[in-house]
Amino acid sequence: MEDLKNKVVVITGGASGIGLATAKAFLATYSKVVIADIDIDKGCSVEKEMKNDNFIFIPTDVTNEADCSNLIQQTIDKYGTIDVFINNAGIEISTPVHEMELEEWNKIVNVNLTSVFLCSKYVLNYMIQNNKGNIINTCSVSGLVAWPGIPAYNATKGGVLQLTKSLAIEYAKNNIRVNCICPGIIDTPLNKQSFTLNNEQALEVVKEEKAKLSPLGRLGTPEDIANTMLFLASNMSDYITGTAISVDGGYTAI
Repeated sequence: MEDLKNKVVVITGGASGIGLATAKAFLATYSKVVIADIDIDKGCSVEKEMKNDNFIFIPTDVTNEADCSNLIQQTIDKYGTIDVFINNAGIEISTPVHEMELEEWNKIVNVNLTSVFLCSKYVLNYMIQNNKGNIINTCSVSGLVAWPGIPAYNATKGGVLQLTKSLAIEYAKNNIRVNCICPGIIDTPLNKQSFTLNNEQALEVVKEEKAKLSPLGRLGTPEDIANTMLFLASNMSDYITGTAISVDGGYTAI
């Protein structure tokens, strides 16, 4: 993907899991990569580990409007442009609606959905001026079908899907493409927490059971998602916008 060389890519939630795998994938194409994350210790650790002049970490709370604006401005100050913006930050809360406090609801809505609005708002202002740009949102198969036990997560991911389509049709005239990826069950640190039982052996049993939900018979990897990110960021997907790509081992085909 030679066309990604020297492209400036910003990834929220970039210090672990899918975000970190995506950052590494873009670095391998010689892109300039900015990761944003609320976890300052982890972000600084990743930046130190990378030892790459084309990689920086900017501490960011994506639910804070000033932080989102600052992320865009700092990136432009550093690299002069933003070619690809990836809204990847997200959390999962497994509380049934009848037990959920408003504070919990607001938290997941703010992290999973409002952050996409805020970051998109500020990067779009810049991309419109340049008459080009590419926004990729990390959605979920939960935006397409509902998973039991995570109603707020389902709702926010459905919102990300519709916001993606809305942005795509609104800003196509500005040569800005907007798409989203819907991962299935991915073997990430976040998901491992939700799989956790009493011991490591039990965790492996749970992972085997989860893998059976996919026709391909395995869990997805962060790299599976990162590779799709590369495709959507490259010239090979120039005629794709407003689309949700499921990367789920066939789960939503059942």
